[in-house]
Amino acid sequence: MSTERLFADGTEVKVAKRIAKGGEGEVFFLDNMPEFVLKAYLPHLQASREGKVRAMVDARLFDLMSTAAFPVKIATNSNGGFVGFLMRLVPDHKEAHELTTPSSRQKHFPSADYRFLVRTAINVARVFGQIHAAGCVVGDINQRSIMVSQKATVALIDTDSFQFIRNGQQHLCVVGVPEYTPPELQGKSLSSVVRTQDHDAFGLAVAIFQILCMDRHPFSGRFKGGGDKSIEDAIKEFRFAYSGRPTQMEPPPATVQLADLSPWVIQNFEQAFSPQGVGKRPTAAQWVTALEELEGSLRPCSVNKAHHYSRFAPSCPWCRMEEKYGVPMFVNRDYASVHIPKGMITDGTGYTINVGAIQAVLNSLVLPTQISIKVPQSKLQLAASSAATAHKDSLNTFGIVRFVAALAALGAVACFLLVKEVPKIASAFVGIVAGFFFLRSEPGTESFTNAYRVIAEKIKVRVQHLQSTAPVAKAEDTKREINAKLAEYAALVENFRNVEREYNGTRRQQQLDAHLSSYTIRGARIAKLKSGDVASLASFGFATAYDAKHRDVEEVYGIGPVKAASIASWVRVVEGRFQYQTAYTDADRQAIQRKRDNIVSRQQGCADSLNQLVERFKQEAKAFTDWSGDKDRELLGLVDELAQAEADLNYLGLRVPGVSPIPPSTPINPNRVFTTVGSGYAATRTTGSQSPTSGTPSCPNCGSRMVRRMATRGSRTGRPFWGCSRYPTCKGTRNT
Repeated sequence: MSTERLFADGTEVKVAKRIAKGGEGEVFFLDNMPEFVLKAYLPHLQASREGKVRAMVDARLFDLMSTAAFPVKIATNSNGGFVGFLMRLVPDHKEAHELTTPSSRQKHFPSADYRFLVRTAINVARVFGQIHAAGCVVGDINQRSIMVSQKATVALIDTDSFQFIRNGQQHLCVVGVPEYTPPELQGKSLSSVVRTQDHDAFGLAVAIFQILCMDRHPFSGRFKGGGDKSIEDAIKEFRFAYSGRPTQMEPPPATVQLADLSPWVIQNFEQAFSPQGVGKRPTAAQWVTALEELEGSLRPCSVNKAHHYSRFAPSCPWCRMEEKYGVPMFVNRDYASVHIPKGMITDGTGYTINVGAIQAVLNSLVLPTQISIKVPQSKLQLAASSAATAHKDSLNTFGIVRFVAALAALGAVACFLLVKEVPKIASAFVGIVAGFFFLRSEPGTESFTNAYRVIAEKIKVRVQHLQSTAPVAKAEDTKREINAKLAEYAALVENFRNVEREYNGTRRQQQLDAHLSSYTIRGARIAKLKSGDVASLASFGFATAYDAKHRDVEEVYGIGPVKAASIASWVRVVEGRFQYQTAYTDADRQAIQRKRDNIVSRQQGCADSLNQLVERFKQEAKAFTDWSGDKDRELLGLVDELAQAEADLNYLGLRVPGVSPIPPSTPINPNRVFTTVGSGYAATRTTGSQSPTSGTPSCPNCGSRMVRRMATRGSRTGRPFWGCSRYPTCKGTRNT
């Protein structure tokens, strides 16, 4: 600025280094007032800004809150002419987009995790609430005016653009960024619009969405109706890209979804961005409550300890985005925050897990390779049942009848031989009837034999069920998960050891990538690119020159060949400034440390999973130790029933039918099959792909293996048949 002398409340101010320059003026440090900065307007704007700034100073808005840099003193030249104002310095704060963009976050907020972002969003909402309580409306909402500290505290700058009404005089906010402007104000001249808190509520919701969703804009996506849809048009038409209602918009791929957030936050976004929400959008206070619900639901990811996400989410969104874009969303640099015991981090392995102790647990709890369920013997001393005794009584009566029939048959034979023709016919008839009774077997005995077979089949089915549901299956599955997780940890240890060697092998490329990543699209001057284009690019994960070089920017809707060429030209200019450093720089050391930190976070995820799995394995192994299939109450009852059926057969003098071996049981899973037999039957275990046993038919319905069963009803009662092993899911049958 000019060398003219400036004064504030009669005291001369010593202008120092310029901090920033914008469309309205410049901001400077002050040598003699280090707690303040000076904003000096461009000469042609001084007259139009003076009245509003003086009204703000006179109202002492700066005394109402420390979270907004309101004008404190009027700055004048030596002639007393208005030049600008002094406001409090907001030290150690960065613009909000430096936090929301993953690449910038690693540089400016390296220790920030998702909990930090949610806390920042809460503080943004609180500051807006304070502004509204002071009778102001922010109006010109954007990420550059929202400042965030390393403690997640928030301050607002550019307060001289706020709408402020005092003593009936309206000092309006005459500017605004389209990406934060509500639908009802899109395309309108803002110079005469009286803003409301509900207008602010729209911009606040956009800012919160960007903080929670990695700088994605809620109205940036693919328009399903054909052609491109600018963010401004999408806002005007209420086309919230992430909405559960039909908006014909599809969000960018592999990004945060509404389902990854908490219910109240989802509800607030839907209301803030819907036609029904106009005039009743969520207030700042309502956002604080909703965001506190989200904050309370956060939990660490089991795969990467640097990741925190809501328990309402179906899976970790940051793992999903890292898989898509290949760059870490968060890097944990604060080991104390994840409670790592002293001495658990070493140069050789990273995060140390006591693998030997885990192996000792697995070795001390040996699971059997076979499951044997011996069908017990009944302990009851059983007499014949009432049905059997009644049947025997009927057999005695039948014996007398059969004796009489025998005599009648003999008499008929004699008559046939001795009497004349007609009586011979009658005697023959009597003889045939008597012979039928004489030759007929004892009635009803097959029911007792069939009853024995039915009960024996039920015992087979019960044994098969007990074996397929034995607790050892769960313990084996858990043991397999433990071994897989140990293998994953071993691979991470190897990766940790090789970080520096691998980095040195691609060091030049790493330096170039770091160089490109340090140039952000948002802060660049790129021909043809508007602020809406920058927001769209950010929504699709394009934040730096590195992103623009390694991916096709034309996948972003609204970025055609002309704008893509401008971006490519800018990338070439940035790349031309690169100089390879042969000696290790701080950037090199930081890059290596970031890689190690990421591996350590994943190792911590392994450790947590192993702790949970080992405890589960102990419980499941104990459950199997305590379990005994041959003490099953239903099986014991069936054994007693079989003993009663055998006692009845013995009482009636009938042969006890043989029982075929118990067939292979239903597979527990595709890699485990158990076969059992009863009454001393051994159990064998095989693994591998499933195919029907030799001689065992396949199900005509689903192709699965079949098992032998006994019919308990219908015309085939008591007869064996083949039934599908997947019964009752599949009811396919074959006759034997």
